[in-house]
Amino acid sequence: MDNKSKYPPIYWEEFSPTIINKYSLNETKKGEFHGPCLLCGGTDRFWIYKKNNGELGVNCRKCGDFKGIFDEMRVDGSLPTLQEYERGEYKYEPTEDFKAVEPYHIRKGIELYKAKQVGSDIVVPIIDVNGKKVNHQTITPDGKKKFKTGAPVEGNFSVIGDQLEGLCYLAEGYATAASVYQSTKRPSVFCLNSGNLPKVAKLLQEARPECKFVVAGDADDAGIKAAKETGLPYRVPRQKGLDWNDVMLEHGTLAVQKELKRVKLPKPLFVALGDLDFKAPEWLIDNMLEANTFSVCFGAPAAGKTFLVLDMALCVATGQAFHDKFVKQGTVFYIAGEGHNGFARRAAAWKKNKGVTLDGVPFFKSSRSIIITEEDSVNELIDTIDGMVEKHGEPELIVIDTLARSLGAADENSTQAMGAAIRAIDTVKDAYDCTVLAVHHTGHGNKDRSRGSSALLGAVDSEFKVEKWSEDAPVKIEVKFTKMKDAMIPEPMNFAHYQMDLVGSDGSETTSVALLKIDDSRPSKKSEEEERQQQVMEMYKSYGEDKVSRTELKQRLSEEYDLSARTFNNTIGEMVRGKVFLEQKDSKTNYLTLSGKD
Repeated sequence: MDNKSKYPPIYWEEFSPTIINKYSLNETKKGEFHGPCLLCGGTDRFWIYKKNNGELGVNCRKCGDFKGIFDEMRVDGSLPTLQEYERGEYKYEPTEDFKAVEPYHIRKGIELYKAKQVGSDIVVPIIDVNGKKVNHQTITPDGKKKFKTGAPVEGNFSVIGDQLEGLCYLAEGYATAASVYQSTKRPSVFCLNSGNLPKVAKLLQEARPECKFVVAGDADDAGIKAAKETGLPYRVPRQKGLDWNDVMLEHGTLAVQKELKRVKLPKPLFVALGDLDFKAPEWLIDNMLEANTFSVCFGAPAAGKTFLVLDMALCVATGQAFHDKFVKQGTVFYIAGEGHNGFARRAAAWKKNKGVTLDGVPFFKSSRSIIITEEDSVNELIDTIDGMVEKHGEPELIVIDTLARSLGAADENSTQAMGAAIRAIDTVKDAYDCTVLAVHHTGHGNKDRSRGSSALLGAVDSEFKVEKWSEDAPVKIEVKFTKMKDAMIPEPMNFAHYQMDLVGSDGSETTSVALLKIDDSRPSKKSEEEERQQQVMEMYKSYGEDKVSRTELKQRLSEEYDLSARTFNNTIGEMVRGKVFLEQKDSKTNYLTLSGKD
């Protein structure tokens, strides 16, 4: 009988699941499924395989009668008969029921790691902490799981990949552990279920203290609870209800790898001095903005903070030098929820001033604010950036303008709220090994520090202040660093606002500002004590008399400048000791007279 001339091609994808299941064939060699021969009964000498053209091939090392084997399959219903083809009774259309007989590992997109296929089921060996095989788990094509009756389960597991060493992951299910291994190439432990995961974690930490274990948990209540119970660092998918196999199937192995890399591993309490290494700072903007750090630019309203930070960000995105300072070029994401028209004008002024094009430049501005104290909002930010990374590259700089707006309803003076914001910023920074630059306001009372909880200053790697010191055209500003954690404090920089004439997309004429670095320095400011002494002297002279009551003088100064009388009394005392005033007592009154040293 000529099978090829009388029958349509027999394709692997179409018939292999049914044949493997019906005859309980085992994959003893990759791509070959073996079992007893249908014709001669030769044990494990019969097998099926996929040909290069996609057709299904059969063979038997004992009888070698592949035509007879195909005929036998048609007799028992594994393949359609010739009559069924001729009468049009058979047409191959895969159904959900047909797909269900695909073995579990094929549906899950994973390899068989230390497991084997038996029929359409897969069987996973289970070991104890000493490496002894104590049980196995059988997984059917539809995902139903069962253990060998009466065999131990609690505290046992299966290792996928190489032997346990270095960084190792713990996961609940077999498909999850296999997906983690395929994505990270690190050993992954299949812990059987969420209830068993903390027990396995405890046993392995005791048995293998040299390993660093991380839980690759499921994003459901049971999975998160189990991960927390281990006390180990853990990461679950950001979408509720998913596991890491779901993430791999939907987004690929790279997405799993990147997410799991975001787990912060605990640092050892002590490190030998000889093991410590160091390197020079890596600058995003030379001697000004360090790579992979958190920095804050603060200043009073209308001080020119956004002009400066936008200048810095555009230099990074284009690779242009920042006023003669070397810049490392890279992708920039700028979070600014308001002022789109003004923002566009400022960018246009920068472009005209630099004489460069912004077409194709990897600089992206948000259309709204991101509330960094809300987990869902931060996840949306990371998801959005992740979706753009393949085309535009990972960010070198993320700007938050302003920090206050990104806090939402949270109180910036609350240490707890600011702590949550700092943790969110660290999450974003660590996700991409990038620099985060936040724009903030000056304090209400102290204009030399940023506003809100002092936790912010403790968390930042660098901080610099923008202050306007000349309102006359051109407006002049000073940029002065107040903190530089791992390098020398840079010298102050001064800039002038240079007006640029622009033409809008609608043909209308408008203007905006570009920054021009200048050599001018702001006039030195008097100290508070010097200012108070000047106030005392001016008030004294306003009396027009040779001697003035000290008590009356300090009281009038207190009322005039809204400071305590004690403060001015201390200043007057300093001026007496410095021989600016001579003090004379007349009855119950202390009088001040000029010493002539004024």
